[in-house]
Amino acid sequence: MVVDHDNVVVAYASLSMTAIDVSAASPPLAKNAPDPIPALLVGRLGVDRRHENRGLGTALIAHVLATVLELNQQAACRAVVVTAINESSRRWWEYLGFSPMDPDDPEALDLYLLTADIEATLRGLE
Repeated sequence: MVVDHDNVVVAYASLSMTAIDVSAASPPLAKNAPDPIPALLVGRLGVDRRHENRGLGTALIAHVLATVLELNQQAACRAVVVTAINESSRRWWEYLGFSPMDPDDPEALDLYLLTADIEATLRGLE
């Protein structure tokens, strides 16, 4: 959560552990993975409209991904998953390195980022 100088929330993210059935996973996600595949779900990500386009969402996701790397040392997590709310949001997640769960569906809003790829994503955000 990010707050302003008046302690008003201006950005937030909610996280929870989840699992993905191997049969529903794309080949890179399913390769050598247990069934179900352990993952971290970004359930919500929001930035107050008055604070949009200032990099808060990107900074918050960078923090989330760094946290996933730490969590992964305690509890294995193969990927971070998210459901984009629309096409524009999907493009933003893809810019961050997330891939569609179903690469054959051009309208797919379910995306993932392999834990093994997080460090490269974080380097790209620096």
